[in-house]
Amino acid sequence: MMVTSSMSDTSGRLLRQFSDEVIELAERVVLSTAIVKGQTRDFDEGSGSAFLYDLEHLVTNNHVVEGMVDPIHVQLPSARQTEARVVGRDPLTDLAVLRVDPQSAEPLSISAQGARLGELCFAFGSPLGEFPESISIGIVSGLKRSLPTGDKQAIFDVIQTDAAINPGNSGGPLVNVDGVVIGVNTAIRMEAEGIGFAVPADTVAEVVQELITYGAVERASLGVSVARRSVDRAPGGHALVVTAVRDNSAGPFEPGDAIVAVGDRDIHSQNDLLRALRRDVANRRVAVVVLRGDHEVSIECRPRSVRTFG
Repeated sequence: MMVTSSMSDTSGRLLRQFSDEVIELAERVVLSTAIVKGQTRDFDEGSGSAFLYDLEHLVTNNHVVEGMVDPIHVQLPSARQTEARVVGRDPLTDLAVLRVDPQSAEPLSISAQGARLGELCFAFGSPLGEFPESISIGIVSGLKRSLPTGDKQAIFDVIQTDAAINPGNSGGPLVNVDGVVIGVNTAIRMEAEGIGFAVPADTVAEVVQELITYGAVERASLGVSVARRSVDRAPGGHALVVTAVRDNSAGPFEPGDAIVAVGDRDIHSQNDLLRALRRDVANRRVAVVVLRGDHEVSIECRPRSVRTFG
């Protein structure tokens, strides 16, 4: 195929336009992305990244600050280094909030739509704690991943991306082409290349506001263990099935019950169940609908409160 001068000119113009738009995006987002530094309890120097959520709060990862002792220092580009105080941490979602004196930079917006498979994305932060104001580009290469943590828990529905994420990038924003936050950079797979993970925007919006308001995330427990299993009568053919019932269960569950709804929320995944069992149902009566054999059964429950502290 012959490439004409006009085709080459058009291609070059589109590439320059794209490059200019990425530059403009980087200039905006980097101003709201901070480096976080502090001394750990083992007297090592810890570091990570964060982004401005509102004029007085920064969002970062729980694992960035959980081992740090006061004072924690943060610095936004074109601003002086300042001390930050941990408002709250949530190990289950690996999110934390820091409070600082009011800043002049523009807070970043959290996406209401979330990430889309295949869309371009950009990871901001300070890789290795030595290279602040860094950006990498990639795509959203996977959705609704489960990311195991070190304490037999998992972060559900995380975003997978091939944008370069390195130690020190943790807590920085993953943004779309509009500079809107679709996730918080949180982890990489050391044994692989081009596989990074970010906590999704909907989790960020939900958890961060609760940390700012209450300092901790309050959840509720049904007192059962569940696992995702194939269930013929369940929507999509899968459901969360009760595998064990503890002595202090919230209601008369039986092993084999397939949970399909809690209150007015349909349940399809572990993340659905986590979101249904929040502060507003703790220690209150709620109907849990299960598939038991050939029947749909409504169980009256009183989920007990479980506060998640950092």
